[in-house]
Formats: sequence, C-alpha cells, structure tokens
Amino acid sequence: MQGLNNKELAKIIVQNLGGERNIANLTNCITRLRIDLKSRNNIDLEAIKGYDEVLSVIDQGTIQIVLGPGKVTKVANEIHESTNITVDVEGEDDSSEFDLTEDTKASYKAKQTSSFQQLFRHIGNIFVPIVPGLVASGLMLGIANLILNMADAGLINQSVLDSDWYNLLQSIGGLLFGSLGVFVGINTAREFGGTMVLGGIAGLLIYAPVLGDIGTLSLFGLGLSINTGLGGLLGVIIAAYLFTKIEKFARNRVHDSLDLVLTPLITVMVGALATIIVIQPVAGILMKGITWFLVDIMLETGGVFGGFILSATFLPLVTVGMHQGLIPVHLELIEQFGSTTLLPILAMAGGGQVGAMFAIYLKTKSKRLKNTVASVTPVGILGIGEPLIYGVTLPLGRPFITASLGAGFGGAFLSFFNVGAITVGPSGIVMIPLIADNKYLLYTVGLIISYVGGFALTYLFGFKEEMVNKLYGESPEQPKQKGTAETMQSDNSKEETQIKSPMTGALLPLNELSDEVFANELVGKGIAIHPEEGKLYAPVAGTISTIYPTGHAVGITATDGAEILLHVGLDTVKIKDEVFNLHVSQNDYVEAGQLLCTFDIEAITSQGYDITSPIVVTNSNNYAAITPVEVKRVEAGKELLELK
Repeated sequence: MQGLNNKELAKIIVQNLGGERNIANLTNCITRLRIDLKSRNNIDLEAIKGYDEVLSVIDQGTIQIVLGPGKVTKVANEIHESTNITVDVEGEDDSSEFDLTEDTKASYKAKQTSSFQQLFRHIGNIFVPIVPGLVASGLMLGIANLILNMADAGLINQSVLDSDWYNLLQSIGGLLFGSLGVFVGINTAREFGGTMVLGGIAGLLIYAPVLGDIGTLSLFGLGLSINTGLGGLLGVIIAAYLFTKIEKFARNRVHDSLDLVLTPLITVMVGALATIIVIQPVAGILMKGITWFLVDIMLETGGVFGGFILSATFLPLVTVGMHQGLIPVHLELIEQFGSTTLLPILAMAGGGQVGAMFAIYLKTKSKRLKNTVASVTPVGILGIGEPLIYGVTLPLGRPFITASLGAGFGGAFLSFFNVGAITVGPSGIVMIPLIADNKYLLYTVGLIISYVGGFALTYLFGFKEEMVNKLYGESPEQPKQKGTAETMQSDNSKEETQIKSPMTGALLPLNELSDEVFANELVGKGIAIHPEEGKLYAPVAGTISTIYPTGHAVGITATDGAEILLHVGLDTVKIKDEVFNLHVSQNDYVEAGQLLCTFDIEAITSQGYDITSPIVVTNSNNYAAITPVEVKRVEAGKELLELK
C-alpha cells in the first residue's frame, strides 16, 4: 500500500487506534508518534504497519509509530487539525509560515528571566485583562467628546448635551476609570496569590475620598500629609502586593478556627497603615519621577528628538517584555492631564515594522518570505505587531533595526504636535478613534510617516537577499556550477562526504542499541556514541533543519545535501527536567565543530535513561555506502563517518 498523503495517513492511524476518543495522549518525537490509549480493544496495529509510509510500529505499552524526521511532524499536525486530539509536544513543520514566529517569540521570552524582567511581566499580567474594558470605555468617551465638539462647533443643537442619553453615555464611559484602582488591586492580588477582594480594598484605599478630606493625619506624633490618589496605580500595585504578603504571613500563624475572622482583619489593618504611612508617599515619588523623565525630559525638553528616541527604542522593550510596565504610566497621565501623549508616540514603532514589510516584500525573491510578509502585514496595520516582529524582522536582524529607526520619524512628528490618546488600547489604525482633541488627522499623518520611514531605511539599508537563509535555509538563486551543493547531492556516487564526530566517547554499532527503530536502521544508517562529556558539536557545516523543543535531538543538513540526525540518548524525549541547553535555533547556519547543545549526563542517567546517542544519516538511500571509522573511541571533531 502506498501513495498516501499526510492527511490520509493521519486518518488511517486514528481509525486503526480505535478512533480519536480512544487516544488519551499523543506526542510526536523527532522520528515517531508516541500514543497512549484508553483501551486496546478495536485497534489494528498490523493494518498501520502495512503502509509504506510507516517505517515501524512498536508496542511497548505506549504505541510508537515510526514515520521519520519531518514526516512525523506533518502527520501529527494533520491529526491535530482534523480531530480534537492535542499534540503535547510538536516539532517543526517547514510548511508553516508561523513556526518561526512562535519559535523566535518563545526564545526571547525564555530569556526574560531576570527579576527586573519578571517584574514587568507581572505588571503585564495585572493590566492586560483590563485592556478590553479600557478600549470600550475609551471609545464611549470618544463618542461623547465627538458629540460635545460637534455641539460646540454648532453642527448639532446644544440641547443634546443636556439629554439623558448623552449623560448616560458619558457616565458609562467613565465608570471603569472611576474604579480602576479596584480592578488593578484585584488583579494584583490574583497575580501574587492573595485574596482578590482584599486586593480590591487596597485599590479603594489609595483613592478613598476621605484621604483628601483629612489632608494631614496625626499618627505616632507625626503629621502625615495624605491625599486621594497619591501614588496612583503604582501605589495600588505595591499596596495590593503588600496585602497578599501580610495575608499569607497571618494565615500561616492564625489557628484554622479563627482564620476567616482574624486573617483578613490583620491584613486590612496592617496593610492600610503601611500604605498610608509608607507606600503612598514612596509610590508618589516614584510615579512623579517616571512621568518627569518620560514627559518633562523626553517629550517637553527633548521635543522632536525625544519623540524620535522613544519611538525608535520601544520595540526592543517589547522583545524583553518591559512594554507592559508602561501601562500604569499611561493611565496616570490620563488621570492627571486627560490624555497620554506618550502612547501614540510609542505606537509609531509598529508603523515602522509595517513599512519594513513592504520593503522586504518588494526586494525579496523568496516566495515563502513573500507569503509570510503578505500574511502578517494586515494584522500589523491593525496594530498587532508580534507576527511582524517575531516572524520576520527580528530573526532577520537588520530590518528590525531599520524599522525601529524609521518609526522614530513618526514619533518625532507626533511629539511636535502634542498628539495624545484618551485611553490605553491597540496601536495602528485602530487607535485613531482613541486620539484626543480631534487630532485624528495628525495621528494618521504620523502613522504614514512611520510607514515611509521604516520602508525607506529597510529598502535602502536593511535587507539583503542572503538574509533569507537565516529564516528558511534558502540561499539566493544562483547558477548551478560544478561543485555546488546541488551538483554534489545529485552525484553522491562520485563524491565523498566526511562526517566528523559530534561527541567524544566510545563507539557502538546501531544494531546493539535497545531502541529497535535505530537498531534496525529504520531512520537511517550511522553509528552510536556513548558520550564522555555533555557537549554536542556540529559534525558538518550546514543548516539546522530540525530542532526538537526539548533539546534532545537536532537535525542538520550539510552544504552538500547530507541529512544528519543527532539524537542525545535513547527515549530522552520523556525527560521533563531541563537537562538540555540548546545553543542554536531552527534554520541557523553552523560551521563544523560549532557547539550545538550542552546536556547533563548525570541527570539523564540518574533517571534511568540510556545516554548512548545515535548519529544517523536520514537520507541514507542517496548514498552507495556509509562507512563508520574502525576505532573503539573517538574524539569530538575527528572523522566518524564516510559517505560515498
């Protein structure tokens, strides 16, 4: 039986395993599907084995269906798309235009591990759930302001402003802004594991009107100056965080029978006292310092130059997750001045990315890159920049820089005309209704300037066709010459390829391995190494064609076409601990001897896994002979396999 496409094969596999309801768990490793079944009734493994596309079926409690590198991921994706089955760990599918987006985004997020970066991530988790309400409320206030402006201009009757429906519209639009501290306090408590209603009380406390009525509080012999809203939303976050700490401290020391009464009482009393005495004054100073630097220094003193710098440097903040930390600053500016001039300026950063997309689309000859750009550009225009950043400009490198610099011109323009926004919301053209003081046209012009700036700098300085190889492993089209990779691949019988050892250790033939997939050479011919140190090096110069998320396996395509799979240990895909540390990414070009991965041999073997590592040529059929060196031990970088 043969000639099945991936979708047909996926359907046959599911049917012969008893249907999708019988599949408890499905994982695709770099060479095989691993499937746990709910019941072994009504399954037919022999039927699955009968198809040429299936290299082997192994039944060891968990069903293993061996399909080979690349093929296994495509079939797993077909199963996922045609059923409700979740694939727990997915590899790379070269046909997906957004794989690189997710990989790049994940790799940058994985680097956000410092305490400073984690702080901004917490702030993002507090405010992001509130953004839809901010947008809705902002748009309602925008409509109300538009009606007010039309009435002032004599376009509609002034009596409209006294109507019940207008007052209701304006009141509903302002509801969230009037109680924003409560929502921020609740989300802060939830983020840090406290009781949400106590966090809400912390938010109410900061904005309690009675604080303004008191003015000066005599406490412990001190005359404390207090006021409503001192410290703003930053004060709410700090206060709610303190409430959660006090609550956890008290709960661990109060008897269970008194917990419901004493713990919240202690939390509110001690937390409120600390908030009024310490948090409000300190948070007030911090918030004033931040707004002073961003508004007074960067925008008012810096002028157009400050606007340029803010726009041009915003996207680097996005890639390390710090942009969410500016949300309370925007909201504080809105509370103080009625709008934030900072937000539209920063929004120009996305415009620069859009302009870069147009430049890359016009310059590249890669159909795949053109398709990617065409797919992500519309969402970028609508203010969603992640697919553009992580899918194209950031992996390419230089276009990310030119796009950011191009955005600076739009930011400088908006800074000159003092364009603000009445609420926090998405960027791009979607922000137009949120612009304050009817400066919609000025914002639009600024956005166009950022498009043009990103386009011009990227077109002139930011993109070269050879960068495509960095994304997809595609080289610029060149005339075929004798000795090129394509010629050598088509004439492997006449050429020899030397595969260097990626590890130092003892050699074993594949047929001695306990994993019958490798032992029977179902994936390809090669050799196995029992490594002496936890380092994996590139055996040839080439492109990283496959990389597994856990880091236990790497595929590399040599410049002459040899496809080599480096599999660290046997069955190590099951290891949940972080024992593998990758030093390369999908589609990276590497030189022979370059460090690809480090791994903890002791951690792997202590969990009962065999560290013996197969090194196989997955396109073995292209070669007349694959001959291992005749030694018992090999050093990394020394000759390992000869391909003819």
